[in-house]
Amino acid sequence: MHRHTVLAALIGAACSVAVSASSHRSMLRAKLGPRTRYLIDDMEASDLKTSLRTCLDDKTMMYVAHDFSIGHRGAAMMFPEHTEESYIAAMEMGAGIVECDVAVTKDGELVCRHDQCDLHTSTNILVTDLKSKCSTPFTAATSNTSVLVKCCTSDLTLAEFKTLKGKMDGANSKATTAAAYQDGTSKTRTDMYAAGSHGKLLTHKESIALIQKWGRKATPELKTYTKETGMLEYDAVRAKVVKEYKDANFPAENVWLQSFNVADIKW
Repeated sequence: MHRHTVLAALIGAACSVAVSASSHRSMLRAKLGPRTRYLIDDMEASDLKTSLRTCLDDKTMMYVAHDFSIGHRGAAMMFPEHTEESYIAAMEMGAGIVECDVAVTKDGELVCRHDQCDLHTSTNILVTDLKSKCSTPFTAATSNTSVLVKCCTSDLTLAEFKTLKGKMDGANSKATTAAAYQDGTSKTRTDMYAAGSHGKLLTHKESIALIQKWGRKATPELKTYTKETGMLEYDAVRAKVVKEYKDANFPAENVWLQSFNVADIKW
């Protein structure tokens, strides 16, 4: 879908529930953030652009969170995906629903990662001592080959996973060092908010608590789960996803379970 079409839908939804400052107290306040204005300004001249700018510039309006705005991996264009910072940014900018893609660690704990095996592109694992635990250790690119590497949540225990930091997802497939490989952020994203101590990785339970604290709704997506020796059975993983919401007393009507695997849905 074209980004301006998406933008129009999201801002339109925000405008439809914007209220005057005097009556916002019972609603979930939100800020649209600087990217909204950037995208509107980048649009070609049209009635739609004029309408969106009018809504954006109306100082009497108070924006609120809306279920039509979903934090896919959080606010991953600006913050490392599936991190505490990314989720908070998404909710501050009006996401009424937040997604945790659910992956599984070696000791059977649930964590938020877009894929079971994406740690080499979305975390700093290759510049830590945990790089030796990757399924496929880093092999530098040559003039004829690309980098070879694969690091999975299933390679690590939860304690090990929690020592990592999230980074903007991306990689340089022609790199000759691990550090250079991890320096591959797309020009459509920024590393500005990924430096230093930022990039806190979250367990599924922690994501539930954070979303609950902000009064938002959740849409966990169980990712393709490749069972390794000694790891939880498929049904146990599915049951654990549900149980962690029940244990948190998260209202069932505010949770949308997702999966691209038919077996998960039928379960």
